[in-house]
Amino acid sequence: MDRFDVIVLGGGLLGSSVAMHLAQRGVKSIAVLDVDLGGRYSSSELNAGGVRATWRSEMNVALSLASIEFYESVRDEVGFDQKGYLWLYDDERWSAACDAIKWQNQHGLGVRALTPDQVQQHCPLLDQLDGVAGATFSPRDGLLNPNLVKELYRARARAAAGGGVRFENYSYVVAVDPEPDKVTVRALKFQEFSPAGDQAIKAILCDAMPPDEAAAVKLTADMVVNCTGAWARRTAPLYGHVVPVRPVRRQIAIAHARDVDLRPYGMFVDTSGVYFHRESTHILAGFADPDEPDEYRFKYDGERWFEETIWPALASRISRCGQMKHRSGWSGLYEYTPDLCGVLGFAPGHDRVVEAFAFTGRGAMQSWAAGRAAAELVIARRYETIDCTPLRPTRFADGELVQESLSI
Repeated sequence: MDRFDVIVLGGGLLGSSVAMHLAQRGVKSIAVLDVDLGGRYSSSELNAGGVRATWRSEMNVALSLASIEFYESVRDEVGFDQKGYLWLYDDERWSAACDAIKWQNQHGLGVRALTPDQVQQHCPLLDQLDGVAGATFSPRDGLLNPNLVKELYRARARAAAGGGVRFENYSYVVAVDPEPDKVTVRALKFQEFSPAGDQAIKAILCDAMPPDEAAAVKLTADMVVNCTGAWARRTAPLYGHVVPVRPVRRQIAIAHARDVDLRPYGMFVDTSGVYFHRESTHILAGFADPDEPDEYRFKYDGERWFEETIWPALASRISRCGQMKHRSGWSGLYEYTPDLCGVLGFAPGHDRVVEAFAFTGRGAMQSWAAGRAAAELVIARRYETIDCTPLRPTRFADGELVQESLSI
């Protein structure tokens, strides 16, 4: 039986960030367990890569801004393209957006209000602004490569702790037993190139069905950090915590429109809720379908979804997108909580289990600071930099939700 100082459940952006911060603070024995370390079905890999500090709650601004400051320091290593967010508003939402600007700029975000004419000056491609009352432009926001961020976290964890950090792939956790002096974790280990292959990973992630040939392993640690994202509603009950986390599919399309080059710009958010940005010389676009059921599924609905959801929104804003062609796409999971904000804090009733998950669509933009906060709880048992108490797991039962109105 292997013994560690800390076991991290989940090796995506947040889990890798936690491992890095722990290692940099001197923790020498860390295990990171994940079914899919490569991330082919991970929310960390399947998102749009947007990074913004433009929020309307202190908690989200603080975590995002601290993370952005780190990304600015490693700009080339993570592909941080800091060209801002341009957020279009209709008449109904424009007044609230204007009211928020002064508060946002007190945090150093430099948000500007733009008239429709100024929007066209900023991006002449946006030549159809019917229904747009105004827009906000936030220059500190931008785009990055989530895979590069994750790999940077892992590399820095290894550099700080050497061989003391183990990233264990194809590890399916089936039991988490907190005890007074340790936490015991039981997992099933399998091989990707077993007869089940990639289907084994999907069967675990979607249906909680491990392959028959998996081998049982047992590990112990002083502390466990749960960073399992959309799968937290399966892993948290292993130590007795039923969490209000819902896995919801999000779809992203890649399309091409002749003479539409979005590379000089960052992220666009339309009044329709469709968001889009450059993907090389193509266009990446996504949308949160309010009727999407709570399910673990990764099927992309393809050209039909693109033509019904994405094409109308972009063609109504950019006339050159009228002849836009679908190229490809994918789907991944968001994890929704009742207030659409992350969970961070000690698990109820357990002082050896820290929860850090459900950062819905914010894994890329908040992972550095959220990982640091989780590491602080492990080592110091309190927050030392950003007070993340508003994200505590008990806030839902307490009726003290985070008030955030600028989610996509």
